Amino acid sequence: MKVMKTTKLRTVLLLFLISVTLFLFSGSVFAEESTNTQQVSTGTITISVEKFTLGEGYYVEPCQIPIYSGDTGITVLNRFLGENKLRWKANYLQGVYGAQTGTVNVPACISAMESHTDFGAAPTTASAMTEGLTYSNQLSEKDYSPMSGWMYSVNNTFPGYGFDGYKPVDGDVLRVQFTLWGYGADLGQNFQGGMTPINTTDKTNLTALLGEINSSPNKSQYMKDSTFSSLYNQAYAMMMNLEATNKQIKDMYTNLKAAIPAPANLESVNCTYRTHVQDVGWQDWKSNGVMSGTTGQSLRLEGIEVKLDDTTADLGIQYQTHIENIGWEDAWKSNGDLSGTTGRSLRLEAIRIQLTGGDADNYDIYYQVHAQNVGWMGWAKNGENSGTAGFAYRLEGIKIVVVPKGETPPDTTIDQAQSFISNN
Repeated sequence: MKVMKTTKLRTVLLLFLISVTLFLFSGSVFAEESTNTQQVSTGTITISVEKFTLGEGYYVEPCQIPIYSGDTGITVLNRFLGENKLRWKANYLQGVYGAQTGTVNVPACISAMESHTDFGAAPTTASAMTEGLTYSNQLSEKDYSPMSGWMYSVNNTFPGYGFDGYKPVDGDVLRVQFTLWGYGADLGQNFQGGMTPINTTDKTNLTALLGEINSSPNKSQYMKDSTFSSLYNQAYAMMMNLEATNKQIKDMYTNLKAAIPAPANLESVNCTYRTHVQDVGWQDWKSNGVMSGTTGQSLRLEGIEVKLDDTTADLGIQYQTHIENIGWEDAWKSNGDLSGTTGRSLRLEAIRIQLTGGDADNYDIYYQVHAQNVGWMGWAKNGENSGTAGFAYRLEGIKIVVVPKGETPPDTTIDQAQSFISNN
């Protein structure tokens, strides 16, 4: 009787483990899609990561990022910088991997701050270098000074709670800042019983404007304007200046905003492509989002050639395919060269395409593939992978289009929202 019970128990446990394994495996491929579909966008915020107190400028320059329902400061930073970049202690940010440089230039205004009863005189460049880094691969608390560490402000206010207590709101300006002396007094933090802050200049609007510019698809065009680019560089220098006045910041904001050039009218760019199809050979050239290949005939794509029609824009194109039994090609092909194979009966499984040249930043290239057992997948763009890997699924059709930066691709049938699925 005891043997039978033991055998039955082992059988139940084995079936449980198998079911769990199958559940985890089946969910892994589409985990990203499931997560994405549950996220509800609630707007955008401006974010920056700053090391001004070390004289090192930005670690992450201001930019606009999306926020979603249920976000906190921790989820935003983990998603934006990557969890592998951050060292947390509960809700406190202890270190940022890769943010260290090993050299500092402490601003004179920090060195002139008052001394601390327990920690002595305010740091100088020499004393900071002597204090050094706690960890060689990150910038963390107590680096260069016993009073240093990461803090954050939202709309020029330092919350009195950790990152998990911050609930992002559309339009917020989140500045993650490294304090060197006075637990934020060098950042303008004026807390009861603390040191006298250097100043309390509000740089919220200027940070938001820089984030708007940096996230604009027209930035590269803006920077060609000498007046604008000069003011843009001055604005960065003023952000780093811990003693900048409110008037200086306000005037810089006004002047920089007024100097933003009107976006140029970009010429249309025609993308032309053709595919080598199983049992068919080379099809005629197609262009601007018209399908090349087949659907519903179970025919594989074996090769592809892509080029841009004559244009005055400084543009080129390059592409790379993932091939049966080969994987990703070693080299990118360009401007009408063959990517893939012919005469070897090898299917294409995925592709990535990107623009090159001085005007590449002014355009987006979108591409959409029809994959075996999947159907039409979501649009990929600008070098992203499109298709599948590790499933032995063939590509059957493709659409490609080039549009001015920031424009959306054509409305098309999408059977699978993800543009690329890997089982490797």
